[in-house]
Amino acid sequence: MGCSCAVVFAQKTAENSPPEVAIITPSTKSKINWNSIIPYSIQVSDPEDGKSEYNEISNNEVLLVIKYLPDSTQVKKYLLDRSKMNHQPLLWMSTSTCFNCHAARTKLIGPSYDLVAQRYRGQSNAVDSLAKKIINGSTGTWGDLKMPPHPDLKIEQVKEIVRWILKNNDDPDQNYIAGIEGAFRTKEKPKDPKGVYVLTASYTDHGAKNPPQSDGMIRQGTKVGQQSIVLKMAE
Repeated sequence: MGCSCAVVFAQKTAENSPPEVAIITPSTKSKINWNSIIPYSIQVSDPEDGKSEYNEISNNEVLLVIKYLPDSTQVKKYLLDRSKMNHQPLLWMSTSTCFNCHAARTKLIGPSYDLVAQRYRGQSNAVDSLAKKIINGSTGTWGDLKMPPHPDLKIEQVKEIVRWILKNNDDPDQNYIAGIEGAFRTKEKPKDPKGVYVLTASYTDHGAKNPPQSDGMIRQGTKVGQQSIVLKMAE
């Protein structure tokens, strides 16, 4: 008498560990000056992706958001509100090639996001128009500059990115920079100098890996590591 047996092999799943992100400079003990260039450096360590000190972390995937608050009593609310915001579009921008050619406030190869927002703000078809240009590529919109296509992004992702750019470049007291190292400029000293700067560094790891690792395990999901520090102004 024959016997039919089915053998099922369970695939092991490895838990994806969250990355650790640390702002090395400036330190929380630093006091920064008005209207000055402030260098910064960030360190990232992720059990799956590697370490920034060994050039195992992509430079453009590490983000620094710089926010000026006119009064230090606003810090707690700002950080709470920030934790509830949808930062997914910014993360998509960091893992694509967006920050290779564009920055928030300054011109790189292409125009700054600030200039893009100024040109398209208030136009009813801005989101659809810009989304098509990003996915298909374009030439002649900003002189002779050519923007390459981005077929790796889905149309709904790109629309979310465009909405994020148009909305978040309305705030003159916020800047965001991609890079493990860089610098930003503080504003002119106001009449009532009670303000502080809040720096938030973040990195989104690459999560699940395909094919499975050599031990047969698959890492699941992506995780975000971040650190925020508050910088006081020198008198």
